Amino acid sequence: DYYSKSQSTYGGIGLIQNPTARFSNDGEFAFGISTESPYNRLYAKMQFFPWLETVLRYTEGTYVPYHPGSSQTWKDKGVDVKFRLLEEGDIFPGLAVGFNDFGGTGAFSSEYIVASKRVNNFDLTLGLAWGRLSGRTHINNPFGWLSDSYEVRGGYSKFGGKLDLGRLFTGEFASFFGGFEYYTPIPNLSVKLEYDPSDYSDVIGKEKIFDQTGD
Repeated sequence: DYYSKSQSTYGGIGLIQNPTARFSNDGEFAFGISTESPYNRLYAKMQFFPWLETVLRYTEGTYVPYHPGSSQTWKDKGVDVKFRLLEEGDIFPGLAVGFNDFGGTGAFSSEYIVASKRVNNFDLTLGLAWGRLSGRTHINNPFGWLSDSYEVRGGYSKFGGKLDLGRLFTGEFASFFGGFEYYTPIPNLSVKLEYDPSDYSDVIGKEKIFDQTGD
């Protein structure tokens, strides 16, 4: 397939860090590894239905111990799901909604709505995110119009293993993300570029804001 789809570092079909509204073929299964300091990930991805992508992910954070005084690095397990809402047409883009770290500790929990549209050799993506993927204060949380409770996001769960439905689409702000994948004339070679608003403030020694003068 000339327009073959590839995984993000989180394991689901996407750009680099960001998800897209793209899906694998029905029934496709894949294993993968990714590394981007200070994270290493091992994942398994399954396209259960044409409209449902699931990812099981195991993350190592090399910047912090498993617990104070331990020589073992921090580890985290998570489950991601993405649902197709709309197939791409001649005019309208493909549309999907996703939930990262849906069944884990919440260390990487995010919710997002994303659209993707192919224009010639470019596959363009634009989305709106909450949680971990929303590290920039682009807009106030639109769900805050429904209830003030949406403006407060639940925190990290030390032990994980349960679903926290009350955390979905919560937080004071939401952030835009996006990018594109360019399919070059060379078979099996594409180039990705993205804008990633993720919150990295928990990573010791790493800056949260990179666009200030002098940084």
